[in-house]
Amino acid sequence: MAKTLIAIILCLSFVAPVSAAAPREPNVATSQTKPAKPDWPELTPAQQRVLAPLKEDWASLDTIRRKKWVKVADRYPNMKPDAQKRLEKRMQEWAKLTPEQRSVAREKFLTLKKLPPKTREQIQEQWQQYQESLAAKSEVAGQEAAGSQETTSGGSSQ
Repeated sequence: MAKTLIAIILCLSFVAPVSAAAPREPNVATSQTKPAKPDWPELTPAQQRVLAPLKEDWASLDTIRRKKWVKVADRYPNMKPDAQKRLEKRMQEWAKLTPEQRSVAREKFLTLKKLPPKTREQIQEQWQQYQESLAAKSEVAGQEAAGSQETTSGGSSQ
């Protein structure tokens, strides 16, 4: 058994370099890179309106990402108003990210996507709790700011 494995390894070590060194005809599809599609002017006015936050970055997106965004824009009219607002906000936030930050976000998304459903649910619950605590803190801060304005304006009118 061990002799057989050694023989296979030796055989492959001689064959692999030969096949790697063999000349190949260049693949026309890979040697000529096609421009990403669709171009911005090819989008409908409705798609351009929805995807406006991405206009500056559109030229740097590959075809796959462009097509995904076009699908999002096509679904937009059928979304509920709160979903539309959420999408608009997220697109604006995405457009503000640097390429490195976007890459990190994609990696985190793929990592989360691979987790078991129960783990993803737990993370989602923790995220919602965090968001709620931020909202509560900003509400308290807003009330404190309003209270301090009343105190200062009340004191100046006397």
